[in-house]
Amino acid sequence: MATKTEKKKPAKTAAKTAKSKPASAKAASTVIPFSPMAAEALQAMSKQTPEFKTYYSAMETAMSNYKDQYEKMAGDASAAVKQSVESYVQFGTSMMKGYEAILKTCMEMAQESAERNSAAMKNLMACRTLNEAADAQNKLVQANVDEAMSAATKISEMAIKVCTEACEPLNEQMTKSMSKMSA
Repeated sequence: MATKTEKKKPAKTAAKTAKSKPASAKAASTVIPFSPMAAEALQAMSKQTPEFKTYYSAMETAMSNYKDQYEKMAGDASAAVKQSVESYVQFGTSMMKGYEAILKTCMEMAQESAERNSAAMKNLMACRTLNEAADAQNKLVQANVDEAMSAATKISEMAIKVCTEACEPLNEQMTKSMSKMSA
């Protein structure tokens, strides 16, 4: 049985290659109609009506003349889309790296704050009088407020920097696109 299936496969592939050869011969024409049936119908109508033959040949000439322009326009559009996608990928990558840095900074600040508060609680527990405890608590509150303001400033500066750097590829792409559109 194995020998029968092996004999059938080469026959099928030979039939497929024989069928594919005439299709490549048809592809050699210079004007590719939108529909082969429509092209045949137009050619038949052009034989019956002499004015239509002139229109058909003029249309065929115009289509072959504008083929290069269409291909260039399609290539330019494809390149523009590719550049846009690349700039969005760069934007996303930059934003993710920036947010990672911001989150890392926030976690470091939280850890430092927890350590500082733990030490301050030990100082509060070591106080012997109410005045000492009030002074220690005031110092702790003042340090926490100062640290919170410092952290907010640092994080907002980081966020502005991340957004500015991430938007650079988008700004460049938009500038290129606008200059091409205005030209």
